[in-house]
Amino acid sequence: MNAPDATLWADFLAGDERACDQLFLRYYDILYRYGLRLTGEEEVTKDSIQNVFQQLWQRRAALGPVAVVGPYLLTALRRQLARDQQAQRRQDELASTYEMEFEVQYTPEDFDLPESQYQQLLAALAQLSDRQREAVYLKFFDGLSYEQIAEVMALNVQSVRNLVHQGLKAMRQRVGLPLWLLVSKLTLSKLLLLLHR
Repeated sequence: MNAPDATLWADFLAGDERACDQLFLRYYDILYRYGLRLTGEEEVTKDSIQNVFQQLWQRRAALGPVAVVGPYLLTALRRQLARDQQAQRRQDELASTYEMEFEVQYTPEDFDLPESQYQQLLAALAQLSDRQREAVYLKFFDGLSYEQIAEVMALNVQSVRNLVHQGLKAMRQRVGLPLWLLVSKLTLSKLLLLLHR
């Protein structure tokens, strides 16, 4: 039986290496998919996930309880990727004042659609800003709440709601409702409610 996240987190904070391993295994796939969408680079994503867990392990004495571990780890990964990318930019002698924006990338496996409709949906997603794409991804592919997305993206909840609403509105205008009905990976009941507001 799997231990609840809160129990694993408490054991992790107490220095239990098995709890650390279980958290790593439980969240690796989610973190990997999210990191890969933000960077498009497998090795960078894998390294950053390792760095997140190493840093959390080293700093565990200073960490407190976490009610929901998934969004906490997604936030930690996003920040780690931002730090890694900023370090790379400095190393490449680029401006250090660059504000971190990620371009979310999708794969055909994300949608169960014929190729022509997949391309149409990708074109609609491409019209969104990077932040809109990221918010839509977190909402409908990872199933996070607006509050959790706000935590991950370091925004307030209303800003996240606005990003998702504006993104869906733009996509609906671009592809029309029939294509939306074919997108099996999205939470259709929630999506349809949002589309008809």
